[in-house]
Amino acid sequence: MRLPLRPTVPHRCFNHPDRPALAICVDCRKPLCQGCSTLWEGIHCCVDCLAKRRATAGERSGGLRLVFLTVATLALLAVATILRSWIGAALAEVL
Repeated sequence: MRLPLRPTVPHRCFNHPDRPALAICVDCRKPLCQGCSTLWEGIHCCVDCLAKRRATAGERSGGLRLVFLTVATLALLAVATILRSWIGAALAEVL
């Protein structure tokens, strides 16, 4: 039994029936011609699905920013606590 070398793609673009389809949108599964397909992060997307992916990518980067700020704040608090204990110990030795 021989397997095809590449996945089968419908023959015509969803938006342009006169153009051959070269890819399928990974989200909505519409066949796309070269003009309608955008390769983003290694996958083919149509214009509508690409807009949705970019919107959710922006939301994810906002969440990552919050995580980074939280970790940075905790690190600064730890450094401040260590410095405070060292200064307290040094003052106790002097007095």
